[in-house]
Amino acid sequence: MKKISFFLLLTLGVSLALGASNAVDYPVTVTDSAKKSVAIDSPVEKIVVLNSDAADAVSILGDAEKIAGSVDISYKAHYFTEFSDDWEMVGTWKEFNYEKIADLARDESGEIAPGMLVICYASKAGEVEENLAPFELIDVLALDLYNSETLVEEMTTLGTVLDREAEAESYNDWVGETKAEVSLAVADLERPKVYVEGGTASDLGALWTYGQGSALDEMITLAGGENIIDVDEANPKVEWETVLAGMPEVIIKVPASINQLGWSNTTEMEAFVTEIQSRPGADTVPAVENGKVYVIFRDITLGTGAVVGLTYWAEMIHPEAELDPVGVYQEYLGMRGLEYPEENFFVYPAI
Repeated sequence: MKKISFFLLLTLGVSLALGASNAVDYPVTVTDSAKKSVAIDSPVEKIVVLNSDAADAVSILGDAEKIAGSVDISYKAHYFTEFSDDWEMVGTWKEFNYEKIADLARDESGEIAPGMLVICYASKAGEVEENLAPFELIDVLALDLYNSETLVEEMTTLGTVLDREAEAESYNDWVGETKAEVSLAVADLERPKVYVEGGTASDLGALWTYGQGSALDEMITLAGGENIIDVDEANPKVEWETVLAGMPEVIIKVPASINQLGWSNTTEMEAFVTEIQSRPGADTVPAVENGKVYVIFRDITLGTGAVVGLTYWAEMIHPEAELDPVGVYQEYLGMRGLEYPEENFFVYPAI
């Protein structure tokens, strides 16, 4: 981790030292995640993010202060305490207020000014482009920024558009080196059977889990485990009996977002573990027998922070692996100008 920290600081230092000499020459043309060629004619002055993944990525690249509007991402406000109070609300994750987005692009004379960038998921690109078409000069960039398979390329694209290429390269290198450390640590170890459960378990006949091809299925594999859910579906619902039949050796619970940076105590986390341990037949499951039922903070399992969750998962699955998940999380928060809250809890029980 010291090596990675030094690398990050060195790269960012070079970026600051070079300054405008490496500035991007506009117009810039990139291909976004909707496979569309997007021409950015002038430097980005204002940003509207239509999902929390875009907000995270902009923050990592150092441009959170340019965000003028967002959808409701209050459940992640703890990552943006310095800026989010000034953001205009432009809708929800599924419905956007296009008139308000356009108003944010207006200058003092009431005219749409160049330099406004709207970032959305690829699945929403057509809708957003169509509704913003009447308002000229507003650029729409479709980036998902949550899928590990495309995240590096998308961060590079965003770094190019925002003139933050060095920061994007530093982040991508950090992710790559962290993944490599995990891969090396678990390479020669046996692969325990793993079951990952999301949400709340209100119905044991329809438990939310992660099938083959999902981001979290890939994380299980990278962390040195074997997913017991052998279903070709990203987010299947399964019965508890299916989990029992799979005999998982590690169970990882990923609850919904909790609107704060980790838990202030372990009460709620203990309740999740107790609920799983008390299910019918749970005492026959190796994970329960061996005390390997874990709860983890959701924010670090998906999106730009997923490599943090990967390191924690590798330690859960292989406690003998010599990894430092807390150090990795400190690195991630440091990129966002935040300090790691030593008093808070992100995993239970302690690894």
